Amino acid sequence: MSRKKKDLTKELAQELDVFDSMLTALVELLEEKDILTQEEWENKIRAKLGKSIKSFRKIEFADTK
Repeated sequence: MSRKKKDLTKELAQELDVFDSMLTALVELLEEKDILTQEEWENKIRAKLGKSIKSFRKIEFADTK
C-alpha cells in the first residue's frame, strides 16, 4: 500500500473512532435519562444492518499481510 493511501486510511480510521466515541456518548446519555438501553440500541443497529456486519478495518486490511 502506498504511503499516501496508508495516511488516508489512518485518517479515516481516526475519524471513525471519533464518530464511535460520539455515538457512545449519545447512547450513554440516553441510558442515563432512561430513554434507551445499550441492549435496545444494539438490537436496533442489528435490525437495520442485518446479520452480515463486517468490520471496515477487517475488510480494508484483509489483504495486507
